[in-house]
Amino acid sequence: MDTPDVIRRIDWPLRLIIAGRLLAGLSLLIVHLINAGSATYAVSTIVGVTMYGGWTIVWAVWAYRLRTRDLTRILTATALVDAVALCMLTAATCAPGDPYFAWYVAEAVLFALLLRRRRAWTLAGVLAISYALGTALRGAVTDPVCYLFLLVSAGSLLAIGIVVAIVLGRQEERQRKMEEQRAEMETLNDRLERSVGELRAVTEITELIHSTLEVEAVGPMLLDILEKVIDIPSASLYVIDKAKQETLFTTSSARPMGFRGYSGFEISGPSTTSEATGAFSCIELVDHESTAVILCADEGAIERLTRDDRVVLQAVASELVVAVENSRLYRLTKRLSITDELTGLHNYRFLQQRLDEELSRAKRYGKRLSFLMLDIDDFKRVNDVHGHRVGDQVLAEVGRLLKSTVREVDIVARYGGEEFSVILPETDAPGAFIVAEKIRETVSLHRFEDADGQPVVHATVCIGLASYPSHANDKESLLRAADDAVYHAKATGKDRVRAPRLRIRRGGVESPI
Repeated sequence: MDTPDVIRRIDWPLRLIIAGRLLAGLSLLIVHLINAGSATYAVSTIVGVTMYGGWTIVWAVWAYRLRTRDLTRILTATALVDAVALCMLTAATCAPGDPYFAWYVAEAVLFALLLRRRRAWTLAGVLAISYALGTALRGAVTDPVCYLFLLVSAGSLLAIGIVVAIVLGRQEERQRKMEEQRAEMETLNDRLERSVGELRAVTEITELIHSTLEVEAVGPMLLDILEKVIDIPSASLYVIDKAKQETLFTTSSARPMGFRGYSGFEISGPSTTSEATGAFSCIELVDHESTAVILCADEGAIERLTRDDRVVLQAVASELVVAVENSRLYRLTKRLSITDELTGLHNYRFLQQRLDEELSRAKRYGKRLSFLMLDIDDFKRVNDVHGHRVGDQVLAEVGRLLKSTVREVDIVARYGGEEFSVILPETDAPGAFIVAEKIRETVSLHRFEDADGQPVVHATVCIGLASYPSHANDKESLLRAADDAVYHAKATGKDRVRAPRLRIRRGGVESPI
């Protein structure tokens, strides 16, 4: 324990000791004044009283004004001065017994209280030698028994200093260990509370990111939870597909200016640390075989991350990778459920759903709607001559031609087999005829590749169109009208566009005109 700590711990006893010392010095001074004219009053007494009283004043001033300085230096000087003073006073005394022995004991206890163990022992030894020398110079030792008692008394002084120093040293050691244990306990409690908070945060984040298959929606909330347990504000989190070098997931609490995204980084291993433009730094939290998770934040915040912080971040990142992968699979499944695998167009199920929606919208707002049905002419002959593989390529190519010919708002779908459909929102029959004719011409002029990759395969389409409300008032009648128009186109020569044949009622029976 440092000396200033000792002073602060026993501040009021020290003041009491100083007051007692001043009182003792004053008593010696009074004795000196009373006996100054006595014939038996020795010079050594004058010197002893002067030394003790003078040093008492010096010590008092020194201890009060500079009590935060090195107390060991003060007490060491005091012990030496007092040893000489008490030795001279003991040698000059004429009183029976040992009037200054109690003084020696008080000095020994004082030094043991205020000094470290070894120095206290040394000063206790100095006092014992002083006492023995003073007693011997007084002439009070005249026989072996007196020498024995002198040795016992001197030894007692030394023993008192040693025992008191040892006891206090052990008490201080126990106190120090208790304080260390208390500090360690507080540290462990703090770490436990932090660990519980981190575990709660990880659990909350895990529940959050697995509560939805649209994981992008919970990104800001994820960072908010992290900021509660980890001091890392203005962070950005990225999940990267390493093979495609594209971002699968990103969220940011405050996106840094000039940040270039993942393309500004180079992954070389799990411990890679890279820097973005500006004062932001990035670390790799997870490095899976095909996926990496990157955290970007203020450079100082990254450097302050502890080992426990990184463990929490890695746990969150691992859960995030799983959630992002689940989200990808969900979107893929959802897309495949409405997508034709061969052509990449929407399938029959999606066509029916969107046709219902568009018809409802057209009825609600009084809009027009047209529907095209396409059938590839003599497609069986393409399969028979060139093989089914070429036939599949022709179907896929026709799908691409349809997508490139119509508007973005138009819905192109594979109806089934070699049949395709196009929904034309807000388009009347004349407008639908123009679109259908453009499609027919595009397909007719196109040359498809055969099995050898040569563009020699020729195909044409028949297109039937039907419009709401000109040809039908509901979905079933619209589909039936477009289908009838296709058969009418095939029956009249193929490679052409036809609308439904209008019918009139004659005598309650529908007849074509």
